[in-house]
Amino acid sequence: MTVMTDGGLLAKAIEQKTDEVIEADIQFSSDSNSSTSLLNLFNSNSMRLGSLLALLGLISGFITSIPEYQQDYSYAIFLPILFLSGSFFFLWTTFDRKKTAAIAVFCVLLLATPYAITSLDSSSLTIVDDDLSDDSTQIVLKIRESGSLFGSSGSSADVTISYDGANVWGGKISFSVDREDGIGSYGLLSLNIADFYSGNADENNKYVINFVSGDSDLTYTLTDSSLQRTVTDVQGDAIGSIGFDNDCDNGKDTCIVGIGLRTWSGLESIGSNRPGGTPHSDYNVKATLYYENTDSSSVSIDYPEVNVVNGDASWDSMNGIYGSGSLANVGDYGSELPLDGSVEDVSIGMQYIPIDEMQINDYGCYIFEVMTSQQDPWQSSDSLTSLTYYEYTEGEVDTGDPSEEYWEKVNSC
Repeated sequence: MTVMTDGGLLAKAIEQKTDEVIEADIQFSSDSNSSTSLLNLFNSNSMRLGSLLALLGLISGFITSIPEYQQDYSYAIFLPILFLSGSFFFLWTTFDRKKTAAIAVFCVLLLATPYAITSLDSSSLTIVDDDLSDDSTQIVLKIRESGSLFGSSGSSADVTISYDGANVWGGKISFSVDREDGIGSYGLLSLNIADFYSGNADENNKYVINFVSGDSDLTYTLTDSSLQRTVTDVQGDAIGSIGFDNDCDNGKDTCIVGIGLRTWSGLESIGSNRPGGTPHSDYNVKATLYYENTDSSSVSIDYPEVNVVNGDASWDSMNGIYGSGSLANVGDYGSELPLDGSVEDVSIGMQYIPIDEMQINDYGCYIFEVMTSQQDPWQSSDSLTSLTYYEYTEGEVDTGDPSEEYWEKVNSC
């Protein structure tokens, strides 16, 4: 039989206690080091930059998931991708390489979250753009659908249009989201401009559409330039083409060899500026150069009537006497409409009508009349008229000296 002394029991107890203290100390030291390491990670510059870029990526993702931004800024989707790519890099350099997959999944989820939330929402529509049809007779609305996972838009829409705050048209129109592009699903809605046009759109007079379909109730302001169709100002100018020496009869030093006619029909401008362009307007221009008065018996140049439709002008050229008979893109770069003749003069920048072909070409006062008219619903009045006056004279010279001719603008006849 073995007898355990008091000293042996005490030594064994002390030894066991010492082992427990050492183990607890090691465990505490390990936990302390782990906490310190994690704290150091969160305080590192890489961690801070990665977290900031992740937040920016999430915010920009919510912004770019909005249908209007997807339409107008289709490449904006690369912004959250760039932010989250940067976030991945800085987080990857912060944590253990074993966590690469987890970091990648985290960044992908952040990128997908805004679009997932949008798709989980109930179906909604957004008017993202308005454009003109090829012949400019219709406004075409592009309407995008978002959040269509649990439903889709209806097959019709109630549309009302107001101008300057007053309703000018309303009706029910068939509509469906039946198209798709790289951004998503959308539908097109066409509106005949002639049905609702009530005047030019400008800063103070807007055309506003109210569109109701399903759960979507939308308001959209149409583009002003598409709805500027009424001519409000008309101007004209008759320019003398100057000939020298051999171009002139009777030994004149200079002479007027022809007249170039220009007109402007468009939006009224401030001061002495020419009218602004209306590239989608339809109107007719009648230009006549009179001698001394505007009686029918005093016509000097009776230019054929010009018909302008959606920027394309056409008239009877009389086999080249009056230019080519057509001109495209009228109103795209201002409102000028040159009324060409048969002879080119680079100094006046157009073709002129030779003075010998004018019905009356005597010295005296000439009146250039420009009349612009429009049909309903574009017209604001029966017609707009511009009158400008010119004096065709021969300069006074001493006997035997060559004379000169002048074509000058004056205030009246």
